[in-house]
Amino acid sequence: MKPLRPIVATLIVLGVLAVVVLLSLRHKAPVPVAAPEAATPAPTPVPAALVLFFPGDDAMLHREAREVPELPAAIPARIKLVMEELVAGSRQGFAPAVPWGATVQAVFVDRDGNAWVDLTPPPADAVSGTDGEIDLAYAAVNSIAANCPGVRRVQLLFGGQQVATFGHLDLSRPLAPDPELVAP
Repeated sequence: MKPLRPIVATLIVLGVLAVVVLLSLRHKAPVPVAAPEAATPAPTPVPAALVLFFPGDDAMLHREAREVPELPAAIPARIKLVMEELVAGSRQGFAPAVPWGATVQAVFVDRDGNAWVDLTPPPADAVSGTDGEIDLAYAAVNSIAANCPGVRRVQLLFGGQQVATFGHLDLSRPLAPDPELVAP
């Protein structure tokens, strides 16, 4: 019976080799080559409109529609755009909302819907009187709230600093929009 062991071992080795050869010769399905993806075209900017508020001669804020090339989806970027348009001034002859060449230095929105907007500080004589202070603050607050969903209040900062008052106006906390200051 000893002669059967080498024969069985040889048959097992030959069987394994046969399986390996058959597997390697088996026709493999071609691997599909992914078609090159077509380049996704850049989205075409769609003009959008903002509603801005500018002071009028009647001590009220007046609506001014402003077309912009594109409205950012991100709320901080949208706030920055609104403030830049306010700084650019009215195109319909209203008084400037921000009467100096301010720059938006930073924007932050918290979970409670408060927007924090940091502007370069005004020169000493840029804003005068209570009406000027109210015009500046509420032109910004009403414009931001009207164009930025989810923003409920706005805190203005100047030069990275929170100021307790801006002349006669209390800026120690974020301000809510005031529709009573808007002309009908």
